[in-house]
Amino acid sequence: MDFSIEEFEEVVRNIEEKLDGLDSQLASVPGIVQTGISHWWVTDGLEVAIKWAGETIVDFLTWLLETVRDLLKGVVAPVYMALCAGDWLDIRSSSSQVAANVDPNVLASTGEWQGAAQFAYRAAATAHNAAAKRISDISKDAATTLIVSAAAGLTFYAVILGVLVKAAMAVTVGLGGIASGVFSWAGAALIVEEAITDSAAIAAAIAGLTALLTAQVTTMAGLEATATDNSTWPNGKWPDAATSTFDNGTRLDGTAEWSIR
Repeated sequence: MDFSIEEFEEVVRNIEEKLDGLDSQLASVPGIVQTGISHWWVTDGLEVAIKWAGETIVDFLTWLLETVRDLLKGVVAPVYMALCAGDWLDIRSSSSQVAANVDPNVLASTGEWQGAAQFAYRAAATAHNAAAKRISDISKDAATTLIVSAAAGLTFYAVILGVLVKAAMAVTVGLGGIASGVFSWAGAALIVEEAITDSAAIAAAIAGLTALLTAQVTTMAGLEATATDNSTWPNGKWPDAATSTFDNGTRLDGTAEWSIR
């Protein structure tokens, strides 16, 4: 899954614009209701119906605005996740380079000498190569988990934006009917239906996001377990270079710990 900070910020800007528009619609409801019931042909029964429709719109908009603004409290998380993923990828790049540099299978120096010291040197290089590879693997998996989570956040807020766009259209239709003074049960039903479908859509989006993030948390827990595995990092530390096993610079043919091939 891909994630674009620019695309995400555009979605958030559009959400905020839609919220401002719905705020304006909410503030306009009392005036529009008053306009609707002021027409000379409006009967007492019709007046009651128009007021009910206005109250329904107010309740719906109040709920929607509060719900979405509450969901926006976590809006910075996907951006931070993407930035952290970039940091992990940088770590992966560095650690994989270290792993390549100390790979005993490609180190030219391991083929230039022989003896016990050479075997000790190769063993130390092997341990360092494995440790660096482990960091590289953890970094890759951490970055992937964060990017998947960030992309899920983008999808989630895109769904919220779609809900707001649809809600604004339904409210516009409902307010237009109220202002005309000609009450329509179909128009009122549209608002009620919108409230039901929007709440269902938001609940489904939250459930989907929660399920995905729960899976990612499980993955991160696995990474933590891997990071604390002492088989690669003895006692939680970088493998000992054990230079004393191959740092003898003397060369006495037949008795030295090493010799040139």
